[in-house]
Amino acid sequence: MTNKSTAIVGFIANLMPLYFGEHHENAWCARSLQDGTLILPFSAGEDSGNEGWIRVCWQGDRQRETEVLGETIAALALERFVRLHGTGVHEEAIAAELCFLAQHFTFKTGCYVYLPQLSQPPHPVVRVVRRMGEGVLVNLLSKIAGG
Repeated sequence: MTNKSTAIVGFIANLMPLYFGEHHENAWCARSLQDGTLILPFSAGEDSGNEGWIRVCWQGDRQRETEVLGETIAALALERFVRLHGTGVHEEAIAAELCFLAQHFTFKTGCYVYLPQLSQPPHPVVRVVRRMGEGVLVNLLSKIAGG
């Protein structure tokens, strides 16, 4: 079974084109294509509580290494990824995609990203109703009710 640390790094490595996966020191890692930062998983023994700790080597430099919970780096990576792929769309669409990816991250890793202002997007029917406008909605409901 994969530990949370390995699952988090694997998830981040798939956020193309911001990151790509590579083998480094016998582990699958994520490398930032923006600045070369290397994200490495903890081994199961190092993260004995299976909390999702990772190592971040800034600009790939092992002398500038930080150990953090992976969900913190993932929150930043997800936000950048969604904004890159959502260039030109409305903020509501970006928020909906970020919500979806945050849920997918939880499904894949068992961890939760910290996005305190993010709320669930409305149900698709609610979104359609908003687009239609209130006047059209009243007419539609009147027809359905037989009036």
